[in-house]
Formats: sequence, structure tokens, C-alpha cells
Amino acid sequence: MPQSKLDLSPGTVLHIKDFSSRGHPSKNKYLIVIGSATETLILGFLISSQMVYLERESHRNEVVRVPHNATAFMRSESIIQCFELERLSLDALCNGFEDGHVTRPGKLPIKYLHRIRQAVKDSKLLSQEDIEVALRLLPVPTHE
Repeated sequence: MPQSKLDLSPGTVLHIKDFSSRGHPSKNKYLIVIGSATETLILGFLISSQMVYLERESHRNEVVRVPHNATAFMRSESIIQCFELERLSLDALCNGFEDGHVTRPGKLPIKYLHRIRQAVKDSKLLSQEDIEVALRLLPVPTHE
């Protein structure tokens, strides 16, 4: 049964057709939602299979690994790119959901949000403003 409403709760993974940001060419992308910055602005991080970031000293601590077959919807090993906060319009996401350009293949377990929080907290690449906004949205592990 198709969903009639788009779930944008933290941990939700979206698949966005023809997504483009920061001047990169349009490409189908996965993105994990970390929360809403405002009533109209959703924040998240891209999920990629570009494992080259693990080899870069500047980026290796700014990613969270998602192992091969960790979910039913992500078949290959991937990384959550915690070095660039994506800002998405709620209206654009809802319109994309209605026309089939945005789908919700699933949700990652909360442990990934905790790992994202750690990467963001220790980030050398995010701006201080982005770190503060993300930390306000990301759940705090019970042991922190």
C-alpha cells in the first residue's frame, strides 16, 4: 500500500531522483534526515558509496559507515557524508514525494544517528553554525 504522507523523522532515508547540490551534476541520491531546522527546512546528510572518502585524512573521521546489507534497501557498503549539511525545502520534498521523485525506502536504526552526532561533534569540515544546528537536532546517546 503506497504511503500518502512523507515521513521526515530523524533517521529516515530518502531517495531523491535528480538531486543536485553545491554545484554538482544532478544524480539519484540517498539522504538521511536528521531533523527539521524550521517548519519549512529539513536537514540531512548524503549517503554515498564513494568509499574514497575513507582514504582521505581530511574526511575519514567525517563519515559514518553503513555496512553491506545493513538494511534491505541499501545493498552495498555506504558512507554517510557528515561533512556537508544538506538543507532541503519541505515543500520541494513533499512535491517530489507526490510526483514520485522522492521516495522513502526505509529508516536507519538510531545507532547511526548517534554515530552521526559523534562525527558532527568532532568535525573539522563543518562550519560552527552547522555543527550547532545539527547537534540540536541529533539525539544524545544515553551514555553521553
